[in-house]
Amino acid sequence: MNNTKIYCGWYVTIACAVAALCLGGIVWTFGVFFKPLENEFGWSRTLISSGYTAFLLGHAISILVAGRLVDKYSPRPILFVSAVTGGLSVALASLIHSVGELRLFMFLAGMGTGANWSVPAAVVQRWFYGRKHAGVALSIMVTGLGVGALVFAPLINYLILSYGWRTSYLVVGIIFFVVVSLATIFIRPSPSEKVSSVNGKKVAVEVEGWSTRQAMATAAFAGIIFLFCIGDISFMLISVHLIPYALDVGISPTLAASALGLMGGFSIPGRLSGGFLAEKLSWERLLAYSSFGMAASIVLLIFMKTSWVLYLFVFLHGLFFGVRAPAMIGILSNFFGMRSFGALIGITGAITVVFGAMAPYLAGFIFDTTGSYFWAFMILMVALVAAGVVAKAIKKPVTR
Repeated sequence: MNNTKIYCGWYVTIACAVAALCLGGIVWTFGVFFKPLENEFGWSRTLISSGYTAFLLGHAISILVAGRLVDKYSPRPILFVSAVTGGLSVALASLIHSVGELRLFMFLAGMGTGANWSVPAAVVQRWFYGRKHAGVALSIMVTGLGVGALVFAPLINYLILSYGWRTSYLVVGIIFFVVVSLATIFIRPSPSEKVSSVNGKKVAVEVEGWSTRQAMATAAFAGIIFLFCIGDISFMLISVHLIPYALDVGISPTLAASALGLMGGFSIPGRLSGGFLAEKLSWERLLAYSSFGMAASIVLLIFMKTSWVLYLFVFLHGLFFGVRAPAMIGILSNFFGMRSFGALIGITGAITVVFGAMAPYLAGFIFDTTGSYFWAFMILMVALVAAGVVAKAIKKPVTR
């Protein structure tokens, strides 16, 4: 890759990070709307959580479809459709009057945001696969998700306090459309496909790596799915229920919303360091350490009574979650190559989001049944420890 192409690859990476930033702003911040919806409609936490579950189910479908499309087509039109669908659906959430409407608009918003994960991940990996600083480029891209939480959570909280939750949904939808559309202008396919000369004509050579079917048949792929599922379950449960839990123990809405945003902010150094650490450690070890670290942080959450414990939790959990983010993508390309990378990103993303989608709903059910989040957090902690053990044991499959 010559210097011009390297330079182009970096600005494509930044554009992909911006697209991911908008995804982070949507995925991380449903919890900020939780109490306003509860206060206005009197819905149970199970019902409100079902809106996020609907969002994640739509998100899973979108990740799967976009992942397959980006293996064959230019990323630009795929992301532009995401900008239109996601922005419009989030804006329409300002019209919610029933649980059914909440689920419908959140499902459509999920359908419009999945491409903001699978497309940037595939594009950046293809630009830098097998080249120097590939891990760094990947870290920059996934850092966008953390920045999105850091920016959007306090912004949405301000909008809700100043103008109400309906206006907040409308504004966020507009921001999503505008920013993702602008990012799309700077994203282009990588020039990394190999070519050979046959009778003086350039002919594309098949990209190296495993086929989708071959990869899915390995024990390593099953282990990766388990790791991803537990990580997503942790993120989705906490991003939805952290704020209502903090309010339950007497922490103010502003501090609680700031803490949620800071958890995304604290994930930034973890995301950035993940790429550098990958040059010394394996992706598997990074996943193991991040899982154990996230499990340890849950202890603070269980016994949280004051704001300083909340902030200590979001610092540790955000940091270790951030380390996990680039490792999720890096381990797939390292184990299976780039031949079907977009499809594998889509499949793993869809499966893990479907499983993770049930976590907020089940946590809400546990709270409504027991009056406490204790058992939800305990189960999550045990699951994260199990994920760490699996990550330590997983091995790269042998090429067939």
